[in-house]
Order: sequence, then structure tokens, then C-alpha cells
Amino acid sequence: MYKDDVARREPLENWFLSQSYKKVEDLVAIRDGEVVAKGTLNTEGLFWPHAAEVKLVVDPDCRGNGLGSLMFNILLYEGLKRHFQKIIVRYLHDNMSFIKILNHYGFEPESVLNYYVVDEDTRDQKDLVVASYDLQTWERRFEYYTYI
Repeated sequence: MYKDDVARREPLENWFLSQSYKKVEDLVAIRDGEVVAKGTLNTEGLFWPHAAEVKLVVDPDCRGNGLGSLMFNILLYEGLKRHFQKIIVRYLHDNMSFIKILNHYGFEPESVLNYYVVDEDTRDQKDLVVASYDLQTWERRFEYYTYI
């Protein structure tokens, strides 16, 4: 997503412990007692029962070893099990690790919100991209491979 510091306690508590946050599924990866990745499948802010959003944050030191891909795959599968039809993601345009995952599944950008996010460290404004994926397409992949 667009936060790198997965170890900060306040965002972790807000994201995972808040009763008002409409979570469908939570995932946390822990290494040596430290949170190194977190992800949710949620319906927060979405008013359509067929849609859900995936949020995924992986510590920069843990990227590139497949952890993000594995967690993303699990969250998509949970969405499929719960009969969501559309998965939405939001990400920064320069988050190449996440873009690689999205490209693997065929997510398509649908909108760009220019200068929407302010980087907490540099105070630079960055574009936020909104992309979506039709889970029925993914389900058809499973069906295809069961016939082979």
C-alpha cells in the first residue's frame, strides 16, 4: 500500500484492532517477534456488497522474497471464498514491488488521484492509483487448471 513502517504500533492498532473498521480477513507476518507485513481484505468505505479492498504493507527489508505475493494471493482467495466479484487496491505510482504483484494478476488501473498522498518523511506529494480486478476471471483460471 502506501505506508512502509509496519512496526509502528499506532497504525497497527488502528488498522487491526478497531471495531469500526470493516475487516473481512486479516493477515500478519511476524519475524523474530516483529511485525514485518500486514494485510487486510476489507469493505471499509465501499458501499457495494460485491466489492472489497485489499490493503497490503510489507517492510522494505522483507520485499523481494515472495512474502507480499503469498499474502496477496491468500487475500484474493479469501475474497473468492466470500463471493466478492471485484477487488480494489490503492497504491503509489512508484511502488514497483506492489505493481509487480498487481501485474501478475492482471489488475488494471482505473483512476489516478494526482498529488493525493503526502510522503510522511519527505513531504513530497505523490499520485495515488486506484486499480481493480474481477475475481471471476481469477476463478476461471482455477477452473481451467482443474481440467488439465
